[in-house]
Amino acid sequence: MPYRRRDKESTTSFGSDGGRINKVLRPKEKNGSSILAKLQWKYLISFLCIWVCLIQYYERTVIKRAMSRCQWSKWEKWPSSASPHRMALLADPQIMDAHSYPGRPWIVNYFTQQLLDNYHARNWKHLHYYLDPDSTFFLGDLFDGGRRWNDSDWFKEYERFNRIFPKKPNRLTVMSLPGNHDIGFGDTVIENSLTRFKFYFGDPSSAWEVGNHTIVLLDTISLSDTKNENVSAVPRAFLDSFASVPKKYPRIMLTHVPLFRDPGLQTCGSKRESQKPFPMMKGVQYQTVIDNELSQEVLQTISPSIVFSGDDHDYCHIRHTYSSSTGQETAEEITVKSCAMNMGVSKPAIQLMSLYNPDDSLASETYHTDICYLPDPYKPLKMYVLSYVLTVLLFFWIHFHPASFNRLVGSTFDKRGRDFVNVLPIANKKYDSRSSPQELDELFATHNKLKFKRFTLNVALMTLMIFLVFVFYYKRI
Repeated sequence: MPYRRRDKESTTSFGSDGGRINKVLRPKEKNGSSILAKLQWKYLISFLCIWVCLIQYYERTVIKRAMSRCQWSKWEKWPSSASPHRMALLADPQIMDAHSYPGRPWIVNYFTQQLLDNYHARNWKHLHYYLDPDSTFFLGDLFDGGRRWNDSDWFKEYERFNRIFPKKPNRLTVMSLPGNHDIGFGDTVIENSLTRFKFYFGDPSSAWEVGNHTIVLLDTISLSDTKNENVSAVPRAFLDSFASVPKKYPRIMLTHVPLFRDPGLQTCGSKRESQKPFPMMKGVQYQTVIDNELSQEVLQTISPSIVFSGDDHDYCHIRHTYSSSTGQETAEEITVKSCAMNMGVSKPAIQLMSLYNPDDSLASETYHTDICYLPDPYKPLKMYVLSYVLTVLLFFWIHFHPASFNRLVGSTFDKRGRDFVNVLPIANKKYDSRSSPQELDELFATHNKLKFKRFTLNVALMTLMIFLVFVFYYKRI
């Protein structure tokens, strides 16, 4: 009966002379190790877990904390039974375009744009998720160079803007107030840019009744045009209409460019970052304040309880005085900080308003407002850079100084890791929970060879893994 032999069988081959050569066939040894063998998987996975926690903290947790500090209940002073109308004001998002930073390499501009868009988008999403304002108004300068773009480029940026700031269902979002970066200023307003902006965003000058208040958006930029009636006629007619309309509710005025003031007397207050007086300047397609005469006319005609403006990018809270039929009147003005991270302020912010006017009153206090600081835009970048440098240095230590690294790892597991290994045995054919200390140290230590290629490969893979984590977080906003 045939049977299988358990001893190794020799195979027979024939040489060139026809003689037999007896040899055993064995797997052919490979020269060098495979790419997978060069990877330090246990360290790659460990570092990746740390990076995921770091990115989760700065891309999600920190924003949630910032919004929790702005919760309405922390600064509203209404009766417990009140149901106020809650507003958010965003100034100067000024989304970056391809020409915002001329002279930079395109790849730098690309990643900068992704970074800035992500900052806007995540703050916008968390604002509506955690604070859920009933209405949101933008104070102009939606784009950085929108006034100069042709229609094709402008429409692409318009679609991008709406991807960053999508309108929320069942909530009022008004984006129709233009800034000088959108259409120009005064006599240099670009009529085609104004027409295009109006067509897609709505009337630049408009009035909205919310929470028993009248929100008045006034295009003071076009109103400042003294040469082209096609530009100034519409806001002029809108302003004049208020002269004959009885004041039904308290009025809140929104303008992109701040009203005229005396910086020496009307100081901005402690919440302003800059220690310099409010700038009074004008140049090509910009002016830091509306002319004095027009400012007084606007105040007298609209008679607002408070004015909100943008353009300056920094906070400023002042009080105006103006003459009316009943004597001297006053109106506060708050210049809202930019909500962008690249507008020269270290602490971007939005302005919140709470409106409560159950009696349709024109005399009592009917609004509260508070500044809501957005997350620090620069600290995460510093932490990411620092963490990446530390990651590279650790891989350098692992590959170029393995002896000292192995001693540290061995001593660490001697002190802290033995019990953990006994509770959760390592799934390894060679090592288990009964392995000796020397064997465990060998498992958790790296090879004691200087391998520049191995170092480069591990750092490159670690970089790719970190990049993919960022892509995941950026795409899931």
